[in-house]
Amino acid sequence: MMWLRLVFGAFVFLGPWSNASEIDSCPAEGCALENLSCVKWRQTVGCDPKGSREKSGDKECHEEIGIGSSGYCQCASSSSSERVKARAVSCDHRPFRCSTECLQAVRYRCISWRQTGGCSADGTREPNKDQTCRALIDPRSSGYCECGGGRIIRKPGCAHGEWAEPFTRLDECAGEASLYEELGVDSSASDKEIKQAFRKLSLVHHPDKTRNDPVLTARFSQIREAYEILGDEGQRAIYDSAGLQLLYEFLSNKAEKGQSSTTEVKVTLEHMYNGQLIQVSVPRVLVCRGCRERQTERCRRCNTRCADELEYRKVRMGNMIMQQQVQVPSKEKCRTEQHPVTLMVERGSSNGDTLIFQHRGGLLTPKKVPGDVIVKLVETKHVAFRRAGVDLHTEVTITLREALLGFERTLQHLDGRTIYFGHKGVTKPFAVMKISKEGMPHKDPTEKGDLYIKCKVEMPEDGPKWLEEMKR
Repeated sequence: MMWLRLVFGAFVFLGPWSNASEIDSCPAEGCALENLSCVKWRQTVGCDPKGSREKSGDKECHEEIGIGSSGYCQCASSSSSERVKARAVSCDHRPFRCSTECLQAVRYRCISWRQTGGCSADGTREPNKDQTCRALIDPRSSGYCECGGGRIIRKPGCAHGEWAEPFTRLDECAGEASLYEELGVDSSASDKEIKQAFRKLSLVHHPDKTRNDPVLTARFSQIREAYEILGDEGQRAIYDSAGLQLLYEFLSNKAEKGQSSTTEVKVTLEHMYNGQLIQVSVPRVLVCRGCRERQTERCRRCNTRCADELEYRKVRMGNMIMQQQVQVPSKEKCRTEQHPVTLMVERGSSNGDTLIFQHRGGLLTPKKVPGDVIVKLVETKHVAFRRAGVDLHTEVTITLREALLGFERTLQHLDGRTIYFGHKGVTKPFAVMKISKEGMPHKDPTEKGDLYIKCKVEMPEDGPKWLEEMKR
């Protein structure tokens, strides 16, 4: 006898009736750690782990599940006839084996949704808004999915969820952990935070510390792989924008790099003199993944035209048929977003200098990894100083009396220091004073240009009256 199950409006083939039941959630007190063995890899169609079963794609437990396959590992309990789904994945995932995943199948089972406030998974707990595993959660809600084995899936919500679909904790816990989740950090984590998280987890899960426990060894392999990608600036940028599948294809020279984009950022002379970290936003176009055929609310907001794609077509030339590369309109849907970038304006930077951010390009072409963002520094006009190479120029106005008898002045430098200068005796109009080593720094921090001060003499409006005052 054959059975069908209704899943999100579509009937999914489950195969012959079996007395074995599938379990996918834990009691409120948590999941008991039990020995689970692998049954098989169950393949699905359409790059959707909830899609219809594709029996011909099923694999044995020891076989590697490579990129491009969707489905889930089916694991069996040693104490009952129950079945557990582990690592339900789309086509965009890391390679793995179900024999390893079933060892840690408890991590793929759901306990509950824990709601928080403040648009942060670390915000104040709101237990009255907690939900069961099967409830549909608005992606704009902040909180975290609590799964078995201490696994936590953080959801910042609010604006972060604008481009996400509603979800259930059941699906989230059953799915593959993101690389950030493997390390227990947010997607906005700094390089330092990522490194610290890896070191902390290594102290617990490294095989030298765990006596080669198979479950903990499997966890360490996942942690190490996550760090190898997130610890590399270029790979992390590709993962954030394009996902794992394109990243692996790019690393194996199977994916092309998209077009780079250039943008200008205005910086002050103070920034160039002192060096400064600046937070800016650069526009970029992203492919709305999963929206090629779908018309969800999220996909309808994707109203930016995607870049054309390249397609190979067969062309007959006489008795020969050749492949010709042509540009065709993309069938994907795209959107525009402002992407935050942190600029390090180095001491001694110049107008027109460029900073390159790998794989954070402003145009993500379908089937291509993001190009680079090239940021050009544009120096803004300063009220007091003018730059000429590594030298600085400024002006001071002195009276005719000071021009004849001498003067003393102070000025505030670009780093806030007070500079004292002056001249004894006669100062000619437009005379230029030089103060060594007070100009712009070179890229060599031990070197500096010079500061030049032009003296402008303010002439009296009434000469005879001024002479009378000088005689007193």
